[in-house]
Amino acid sequence: MKNTEDLGTWYGEIQSGRGNIIVIRDNQLPPANKGRMYLYNTDRDAVIEYDEAIVTPKLVELSEEDKQQVKAKHTKAWEVARKQFVRAHTKTSSTTSTRKTESSLDLLPTDDDDNSDDEDD
Repeated sequence: MKNTEDLGTWYGEIQSGRGNIIVIRDNQLPPANKGRMYLYNTDRDAVIEYDEAIVTPKLVELSEEDKQQVKAKHTKAWEVARKQFVRAHTKTSSTTSTRKTESSLDLLPTDDDDNSDDEDD
C-alpha cells in the first residue's frame, strides 16, 4: 500500500487467502487507536477497525479503472457509513465525558436526599 498520509481517500483491496475485499480508507475519519486503522469494508458495508500490522501488507491499491467502478458502485453506501461512523464516534466521545460529569454530580446532595418519604404518606 502506498503511503496515504497526503491522500484524502484511498481505494484498494485486502488480498487474502479467503478472497479479496474492496476497502476505502479516509484519512478524515477520527483516528483509530495506536497500531489500528479504520477501513470501509464494502462487503460488510461498514467502517471496520483493523490491526495495521496485519492488514497493511495485504493492501493493494486499485487501478484507476477499478477505482472508478468502485466509486460508481459504493460511493452512496460509503458516504452513509462514514456519516454514521463519525456520528457514533463523536457521540461516544461526548457521552463518555457526559457520563463522567453526571457521575460526579451523583456525589452532590440533592433535595431528594433528605430521607423524607413524603410521597409514601
